[in-house]
Amino acid sequence: MTFLYPTFLFAIGLIAIPIIIHFFNFQRPKKVYFTNIDFLKQVKAISNSKNKLKNLLVLLARCLFITALALAFAQPIIPNQSVNATQQSNYVSVYVDNSFSMQSEQDNKKLLDLSLTYTDQLLKVFPKSAVFSLLTNSFDADLNFFFEASKINDRLNKIDYSNSSRDFKNIYNKQLTNLQNNTSDKSNHIFWFSDFQKSNGSLENLTLDSTNNFYLIPLRPSETSNIYVDSIWLENPFVKVNENNTLHIKVNHFGTNGVTDKIVKFFIEGNQVSSSTVTIDANASQTIALNFAVTDAGAKRCKITLDDYPVTFDNDYYFTLRVAPEIRIAHITSDNTPYIANVYANEPFFKVKQFSINAVDYSQLPTSNLVILQSIKDIDNALQVALRNFLSKGGTVVLFPSDNANTESYANAFGLPIRNMPPAAPNTQMLGLNPPDAQNPFFTGVFEKISPTMSTPQAIPVINWGNVGAKILNFKNDLPFCSVFNSGAENGKVYLFASPLDTKYSDFAKHSLFVPVMYKIALASRNNNERLAYNFTENVATITLEDSVMQGSSRNDIFKIVPTDSTNKVGLEIITPQRIADGKLIIDIPKTNMEAGNYVVIRKSDNRPIANIAFNYDKRESVFETYSSEELKRIFAGKKNVQIFEAIDNEKFGNEFKEKNVAFPLWRYMLYAALAFLLIEVSLIRFWKTV
Repeated sequence: MTFLYPTFLFAIGLIAIPIIIHFFNFQRPKKVYFTNIDFLKQVKAISNSKNKLKNLLVLLARCLFITALALAFAQPIIPNQSVNATQQSNYVSVYVDNSFSMQSEQDNKKLLDLSLTYTDQLLKVFPKSAVFSLLTNSFDADLNFFFEASKINDRLNKIDYSNSSRDFKNIYNKQLTNLQNNTSDKSNHIFWFSDFQKSNGSLENLTLDSTNNFYLIPLRPSETSNIYVDSIWLENPFVKVNENNTLHIKVNHFGTNGVTDKIVKFFIEGNQVSSSTVTIDANASQTIALNFAVTDAGAKRCKITLDDYPVTFDNDYYFTLRVAPEIRIAHITSDNTPYIANVYANEPFFKVKQFSINAVDYSQLPTSNLVILQSIKDIDNALQVALRNFLSKGGTVVLFPSDNANTESYANAFGLPIRNMPPAAPNTQMLGLNPPDAQNPFFTGVFEKISPTMSTPQAIPVINWGNVGAKILNFKNDLPFCSVFNSGAENGKVYLFASPLDTKYSDFAKHSLFVPVMYKIALASRNNNERLAYNFTENVATITLEDSVMQGSSRNDIFKIVPTDSTNKVGLEIITPQRIADGKLIIDIPKTNMEAGNYVVIRKSDNRPIANIAFNYDKRESVFETYSSEELKRIFAGKKNVQIFEAIDNEKFGNEFKEKNVAFPLWRYMLYAALAFLLIEVSLIRFWKTV
C-alpha cells in the first residue's frame, strides 16, 4: 500500500491530544460532605474499574478516529498489477471520434459530449508530468504534437462535429507516427473514444503493435434510429421552364424500430413546392415521387428536408436543378440542308454552331455537348482522333451517313462494325419503320400514348451494323434504323442512323418523329456528366461553364466557393485547387471546414457568380452499424495490451480507469472507519452510565 499525499500522515501525531487529556484531568474536584461514607467506600472500587474501562475505550476510539481521518486525507492506494506499465511512459495519445454519427444520444447526452467528458476525466488520472496528443477526424497539423493537460483541456471546448470519416487503420497509423516522432519510450498509451462504425474499416484486419497500451471505449446510444435521403433522380433529367416534372426520392431507415408518417419536404430557392410522408419499417427503405414545375430558367438551389431526431446532420439533402441550361451543338456537314439548324431553332438553350467538313474548328468540339455528323463521306484521321477524345470525356455523337460513305473510316472512328449496304436499285421503294417501342427507355416521357397504327417515317438504308447496340428505331424487316452505343470511359454515346437526311433516301427529317428524337438526343447529351449534388468523400467536382462565362474567362482565372444562406458559415470563402479544361471548371472538393449545403461558385476577378453547386455528407455516416462490445472482445482476445471499457457511468470513467490501471483507492474506506470510530465514541459517552 502506498499514499498519494503522504504528508497528511503527520496528522496521526494529533492522537497525543486525547492521550494528554486522558492522563491529565484538568477538571478541579468538588468537595461534597456526607454524614456517612461507609457506603461510598464499598462502591468506590467497582466505580473506579468501570470508569477506567470506559475512559480507555473512549481514548481508543478517539485515537482511531484521528488515525483513520489522517489516512483518508493521505489517500492510501493498493497498486494495480498494471501500474508499472502505466508509469513507464508519460505519452498519451487520445482519439476522439467527432463524426456526425456521434450525434446519437445515451441517456439524453450526445455521444460526442460523453467522449469529451471521459477525456477530461482521463487528463486528471495521469501524473502532472504526462503529455497528451488529441486527435480528431479533422487530422489538423497542430494535433501532431504533445501538450500538457491544461492545453488539451482548452482544446476539448473547441471540438465540434466534422464532415470527415476516418478509417481505423489511418487513425492508428496517425497516432503511432505521432508517438514515434515525439518519444522513443515504449508502453505509451493510446485511447479511442468512438462508436466504432463498421463503415470506418475492418478491425479484424488491423494489427496492433505489442509495445503500446491500447484502451478502447465504445460509446453506445440508448436507441438506434435514423432516416436519411439515400438518392434522388428526375423523371426527366432535362428540366424545362413551366413543364411538369417528377423528383424521385429514396429514403432509408436504420434502427431497431420503424418510423411512421415522417414528413418529407421539397424546397426550391427556399420555397416549399411539394411534400409527402413516409412510413418505413426497421432497416428498410421507401421511394416517393414529388411533382414540381419551375417558372424560370437558371440554376436553382434545392433541398429535401426530413423530420428526424436526435440525429439531425442528415435531415437535409441539398442539390442543384439546372433549368433549361445551354446545350452546345457542333454540326459538321458537307451540304447545306437546313434540317438540323431548323429543328433546334425554337429553343433558346440550344446553341448550334455549323462547320463545313473542310473547315472544322477542332477547339469547339471539347466544349460541345453534342456533335452531329451529316453526309460526311470520309472521316479523316484528325477528325477521328478528335471524336474519340470527345467520346472519352462523355460527349455524344450523332451520325447521318453519306450516300457513298467510306464505312471503313466510320468503323475506325467509333470502333463499331459499320459496313455499306448493297447499292439500291433505281426506283427502289422506301421501307417503312416500325412504331416506337413504348417500353424503350429512350421514349420515356416523349409520347403519352403510342398507337401501333401511327404514321412512321420511310427510308432506304445505306449502312448497317448488324444487331449490335441498343435499337431505338428499326425497319419493318427488323434492320436497325437508329441505334445507340456506349463509348469511352465517361460513358460517351454514339447514335447511328442507317440513312442520310437527303429526301432521296429518307423522309425522316420531314416527319413529326424527327423533332422529339433529335430533342431527346440533345437533352440527354447535356445530362451525361451533370451532377445534382456531390459529397465530401469525392475528390473533384465538374462544372460546365456557359458560353458567356467562357468568353470572359482565362486559364489564370481564380474561382472561389461561397456558402449561401442554407449554411451556418455565411462569409466563408474557399479557394481550392482548380483548372479549366474543355469548357469545364474542375475543382477539388474541400474536405474540412465545410458544412452540407448549397454553395455558389464566383469568379474572383469580377465577383461574378458562374454556377451553383451542392455538397452533402457521406451517407456511410448515416448507417449506425457498429462493432458491439462482444465483437471487440472477440477481435482483440488474447491481446493483454488492449483493454475494452463498456457500460461506463459518465461520471466514473476516470475512477474505473484508475482502479484498473493505476491503483485501488482506500480513502473512502478510511473515511467510513473514521465515522464509525466517532460514532463509537459518542455512543460510549452517551449510553455508558457510570457512578
